Amino acid sequence: MKAAVLEKPRALKVQDVPKPACKSDEVLIKVKACGICGSDIRYFNGENPWALHTLGKHVENPPNIILGHEFAGEVVEIGSERFKHLLGKRVFAEPYNTCGMCEFCRTGRFNLCRDTLHIGHGAGWGKMDYFPGGMADYCQLWGTHAYELPEQVSYEEAAMLDPLAVSVHAVGRAALRPGSDVLVIGAGAIGLCIAQVVKAYGAINVFLTDVYDAPLAVARNTGVNHPINTEAADVNSYVMKTTKGRGVDLVFDTVGTQESQTSALTLLAASGTLVNLVANESKVTYTLMDLSGERSITCSANNNYDDVLTAIRLLEGGLVKLKPLITHRYPLSEVTAGFDTMEQKTNTGAVKVIIVP
Repeated sequence: MKAAVLEKPRALKVQDVPKPACKSDEVLIKVKACGICGSDIRYFNGENPWALHTLGKHVENPPNIILGHEFAGEVVEIGSERFKHLLGKRVFAEPYNTCGMCEFCRTGRFNLCRDTLHIGHGAGWGKMDYFPGGMADYCQLWGTHAYELPEQVSYEEAAMLDPLAVSVHAVGRAALRPGSDVLVIGAGAIGLCIAQVVKAYGAINVFLTDVYDAPLAVARNTGVNHPINTEAADVNSYVMKTTKGRGVDLVFDTVGTQESQTSALTLLAASGTLVNLVANESKVTYTLMDLSGERSITCSANNNYDDVLTAIRLLEGGLVKLKPLITHRYPLSEVTAGFDTMEQKTNTGAVKVIIVP
């Protein structure tokens, strides 16, 4: 079969690799759509964002990772009769599996398990010739992690259930109350999903900022009521005027810089919460006064399994729109062009690039 193999940093090639066989706890997915995630770009450049988020340190990536963890497709083979009900079904692939025995797993914090197997990441597998990923004709998946899709959800939309589930988890970390005002910094796929989730959960004013017009146009198409280009408007003045000087109850920072953190804390209302979605090695500074009035800072990493179910229901019910986020499509044979398009998003206007085997 064909697969997009990351041999080493910035060396991504479509190769012929062995078609995977199902183990007894697995099913085989014929991949129909796979998204290029921001973390895929970071893996492509030699980073390991999963390790930074979950372990709090950099871990070198092994060679020969088949990239891609945002994927959906059809179940064409099963490893045991236990999964016969899935044969021929359209499914979303939840791409990570945990040990089930550590403190994090036993307290329902599966997203923080240190012994995670992650499709498309190379995490936890030990030595392999090729690490499994969704940018391929076929990909194996644990049968317990195949989520059947509602009829009205397309494969391309389903490929975006991973960032939507991550967004659902982040909003859950914030304990959003209906009637809140929310600021989302950064209009990438995660930011666009968070902006829609908070709206679905009852937020009133949703401010979404970016330095480019293209994703902000997408935001308008999804119903975000305050998309703001920070190069053309004074965000602080606009937000404070709209909220009558009180600021916002929640800020979600998907950018992760000193500037974004300063803006977030400046606009955060008393008892408000800043949720960070970026883990990097940037140094930022605060004063204790920045947290006065019971302001708080937390972070969000990955998602839990129940967040996927919520994401599917939100998409099925039309409360979140994912089609407007899909700006480009490439066949698997042109995967490098897809990565170029994402890396050059300032020129291409890319928000979400979908690879179609």
